Amino acid sequence: MRSYLLLCSLFICSLAFSQSARSQSTGSGSASVRGKLTGKNNKEPLAGAFITLTNTAIKTITDSKGEFFLSPVPPGEYTLTVEYVGYATVSRHFALKPGETEKIDLEMDTKTATLQEINVFGKISQEEEAGARQREKRANNIMNVISAKAMERSPDINAANVLQRMSGLTIQRNGGSDEAYPVIRGLDPRYNNTLINGIKIASPDDKSRYVPLNIVPSDLLGSIEVHKSLLPEMEGDAIGGSVNMVMKDAPEKEVFKVLGSLGYSKIFIDRKFQGFSRADIQSKTLTERFGAGYIAQPGDFSRSNLDFKYNTPLPNAVAAVTYGRRFLHNKLGLLISENYQNQYYGSNSIFNQAAPDVHANGAPGLSDYANRQFSTQQMNNGLTLHLDYNLDSRNKITLTNIVLNSNLAQARTIIDTAILGGNGGRTVPGTGPVTTDYTSITSRQFLENLKLEGKHILSKHFLVDWTGVYSYATKKTPDMADLGLNSKIDTVHTTSDINGPYTFSATPNYFDQITRVWQHNEDQDFDGMLNLTYKTGLPKNGTLELKAGGLYRHKTRSNDQDEYDLKPTTNANGVKQIFTDINTAQWTVYDVGGTADYDINRYRLHEYITAGYGEFKFSFPAVDVFGGARVEHTQQGYTLNTFLATGINGVNKDYTDVLPSIMAKIKLDERTNLRLSYYKGISRPNFYDLVPATQQSVTSATATKGNPYLNHTTGDNYDIRYEWYPAEEEQLFAGVFYKRLVNPIEFGYQSGTVYEPVNAPDATDYGAELAFTRYFGHIGVTGNYTYLYSKVSSVKSYYNLATGYVNADTLQKRALQGQTDHTLNISLLYRDTRKRFFAELAFQYIGKSIAVVYPIYGYDYYQRPQLE
Repeated sequence: MRSYLLLCSLFICSLAFSQSARSQSTGSGSASVRGKLTGKNNKEPLAGAFITLTNTAIKTITDSKGEFFLSPVPPGEYTLTVEYVGYATVSRHFALKPGETEKIDLEMDTKTATLQEINVFGKISQEEEAGARQREKRANNIMNVISAKAMERSPDINAANVLQRMSGLTIQRNGGSDEAYPVIRGLDPRYNNTLINGIKIASPDDKSRYVPLNIVPSDLLGSIEVHKSLLPEMEGDAIGGSVNMVMKDAPEKEVFKVLGSLGYSKIFIDRKFQGFSRADIQSKTLTERFGAGYIAQPGDFSRSNLDFKYNTPLPNAVAAVTYGRRFLHNKLGLLISENYQNQYYGSNSIFNQAAPDVHANGAPGLSDYANRQFSTQQMNNGLTLHLDYNLDSRNKITLTNIVLNSNLAQARTIIDTAILGGNGGRTVPGTGPVTTDYTSITSRQFLENLKLEGKHILSKHFLVDWTGVYSYATKKTPDMADLGLNSKIDTVHTTSDINGPYTFSATPNYFDQITRVWQHNEDQDFDGMLNLTYKTGLPKNGTLELKAGGLYRHKTRSNDQDEYDLKPTTNANGVKQIFTDINTAQWTVYDVGGTADYDINRYRLHEYITAGYGEFKFSFPAVDVFGGARVEHTQQGYTLNTFLATGINGVNKDYTDVLPSIMAKIKLDERTNLRLSYYKGISRPNFYDLVPATQQSVTSATATKGNPYLNHTTGDNYDIRYEWYPAEEEQLFAGVFYKRLVNPIEFGYQSGTVYEPVNAPDATDYGAELAFTRYFGHIGVTGNYTYLYSKVSSVKSYYNLATGYVNADTLQKRALQGQTDHTLNISLLYRDTRKRFFAELAFQYIGKSIAVVYPIYGYDYYQRPQLE
């Protein structure tokens, strides 16, 4: 369980300052107003309501308990007005005497018409649980929201951990758990997109277009929205859904928070942390340091980053500071938030490599048994700056800048034992070759997203809003070093009988090779968006909203790589040296100029997107109907930095998609909705998917290669969801969905151990979701359950063990890669709002899923179910 350790000295100083300021301001005959706001029907406190004194600049919002305080207020007569989305406005007239504190408690009644008027132009609290439930209830599309308050109460310190507790979501992690991407409704991360404040952001990943969510601190977030259906105004490349991380907004009253926590990874209680020195790692390649044509020498390569040592890591630490307030008579809003995390984590895992067994008519069997041990230190730093300025009551300008920085150091030890006969001299179980790899990786990921936007009410009926975005991301991995050793285990017979008793003997570890790789990629976006909204009334308390707009994105990406291979020196007979330690190992440089001039992993990519849409919304007290269409034109391609006489040196793709959508929200009563939805979405190939470069995995004996002939995926998406909101922080969702994918992209073996993305035959994905939160006094229970089933056909080789016949073109029906059959999250809650105490006990179950698609019928790799 996560526990925040408040920094007492800063808190006391802040409290003292606040009290001092309050005592000064309430002097000289000034008065004050305090009170509490609750819902008339459920008596729940209403957080985030706007409180104003008419004809003054005095205003505030209610806190999490529905309470408010206005001070100083000069003596006189006033009218206090309360506005809250979805409720009828309430006013109270009163008179204040010098030094008096007026107490006003109010109840508010729900009113649908108020919502319809505020829907386009209004604002709603995003950080409270009550606000999150209202946004789900009032939303035009199907979505789930988790609030800042829920994140603050949870043990999760980053966006990835938060999302894995949401309905229909799991998180895909790599072998070292240092990357984390969302899987929405069983669809691979490639079918989803990641947004910050509604805008797609550049990716620091060297292959894909998505953002590793574990580098996003949860303390920077005001909320996370998961959109499971798309309106025409939303970007269309999200067949699975969109994850929108909404950053904290400038508050209506001054906020200053300092948070901190300490913890420890359990895995390092059971084993030591494996680390290495980073002092000698060179950030630049030899060519960058010494110029083109430089001849690399053995002494140019450091040793300390391959000198692994075991130690006890420091505790994990998190610290966060947030400050916000309004200035210039509430015209200017400021919020600045900083979060720092220093984490130590690791993993112990087994990877089994399969291959056709030459002694079993080619039937697949386990060829390698690899023990993998990872130790990682990751330092994340996040900063968000928000400024908004109200030019007047009809015009507002907002500037938001988010900077994320992640520094990682990871040590990997992989011990791989061959277990198939005929592979390097294996004779009986326990014998054969053993390969040991030590890999050290340091990387720095940097992401910045700068967004300038404006909203302008032109008249009673027209609103125009515009957005300009600059997004930049980079990932630098300097001098990734991999040391390979090998040895052999054999039998020693104790008698002359070859079938008689024997013992085992092992050779020393021989120095096999070292590779050193420098890799650097950059991703840059320039975005522009413009929207025009028209709104008018209709008979029978209805409204009509028409919206049209467009987007243009200019994206460029580059990837540079330089690799050196170091070979061990040998004796006069050509025998490799026995490896004692890295400091005594001797090597020669195999490719003295590196691979920078001809490395196929050096390329430039571009993606230019032009989009336009038209959208309508009819809203009546009992039903809302939304619909329209979006058109997206894509120009996408790459160019290699080196010319390949016999290869593909560049690709340009140009295609246009028309993406219709239609949705209905039937309001059964004030607390209950029934939603029906259809939309069409697309999924563009990841950047690296198109480049015909082969990249070796550092975590397994596999490699990936791009496919220039890959087509983008389209998908038809259908949803039905029932929603019930019994109280401010309570909900019950139950729904079913169905997706049909054309040209789904799946990774499959092409030859040996090389994967390649291919367009599989059409696929289907469907399932059911249930989410609930309910309180019984101080005790509550919250959770969600998702059942998923997907089906796709892929071409496999089938071995008939009885006849030895091989059919190379057999179709096998299977689940989509990454699709989990069952997901369950459930938490027991304790809440005491009066004492401001909250506790949570959480449980999660994730069912099995296909991790790797194998080329032989019936032998795909499955990841076991997980409990935590």
